[in-house]
Amino acid sequence: MLISFDNKGIRGVVGFFLVWVFLFSSCYKKLDWNPPEFEQKPVVNGVIKSGSPVTIQVSKAVSFTAKPTPDVDNAEVTLYVNNELAETLEYIGDGLYQSQLVAQEDREYRCEVTIPGYPTAICSTVIPKHQNIVKFEHINRAGVDEEGLTYPAVKVTFDNLPDTTLYYEVAIRLFEHEDYTSAAHPFNFVDPVLLNEGLPIAVFSNELIEGSTYTMTINYSTGSASNHNNAGWVTNLYPVQVELRTICHSYYKFIKQQYLYEVATSEPLLSVGVTGSYNLYSNVQNGYGILTGYSSVTSEIIDPNN
Repeated sequence: MLISFDNKGIRGVVGFFLVWVFLFSSCYKKLDWNPPEFEQKPVVNGVIKSGSPVTIQVSKAVSFTAKPTPDVDNAEVTLYVNNELAETLEYIGDGLYQSQLVAQEDREYRCEVTIPGYPTAICSTVIPKHQNIVKFEHINRAGVDEEGLTYPAVKVTFDNLPDTTLYYEVAIRLFEHEDYTSAAHPFNFVDPVLLNEGLPIAVFSNELIEGSTYTMTINYSTGSASNHNNAGWVTNLYPVQVELRTICHSYYKFIKQQYLYEVATSEPLLSVGVTGSYNLYSNVQNGYGILTGYSSVTSEIIDPNN
């Protein structure tokens, strides 16, 4: 049997062959790469909450090729309050050091961490004064998502100091069972203050807030729905409570960069188009990590089902 091609057919066959070769052939080359020398340093992490003891975690930063280092149990961790020596923290295990005193707002806390063989790591933060919740409401049906499922929202009014730069975080807590709570997932922001931050997390500054109070609406998802009596899927609602945190600047910077880091490392192609790297914010001298803090108030618990 004889098969003939015209010029157009020949070009098509050649083009198909070149595409086939490109897709199904590959070339491998071994690269000799030596990772750069990594300077080991102490890692100090701590989130100080007003009304709780100060807990500091101490570890060491090592290169990705090194074996994990054991918990640092021989560090000396000294705590200063408003530049005055307060106490030496006690080691309680798992690399954790804890104070006897209880942290208070409107005070500066400085930690000096000394590990034998390393320079002293120094970090500090100021715990801001809390701002009060003036009013708290719940909206059972705030909108409908793309799948036709309704979602709720919280509406919280809180105090503000318009002449002072403040930073906040709103945490929504769901009481799914008597002995179990979970965090709600804010999404579909409509509030201009939250939209100004550019990230889908409820962390914000008072840059756009002019008055002494502000009312913010935050849509959220409970993460579950039910189809009662085949009447259609409805979002499950749980008793809800709002925590308003007045956070320090280091908390604000770190939590935003942490979100970008998690998005970039988990979904690099979908989020930024190309793989990138983000350096997490650190305020530790002679080391890595973060020392930060906040004060907070909580609202009453509202049961949307009642």
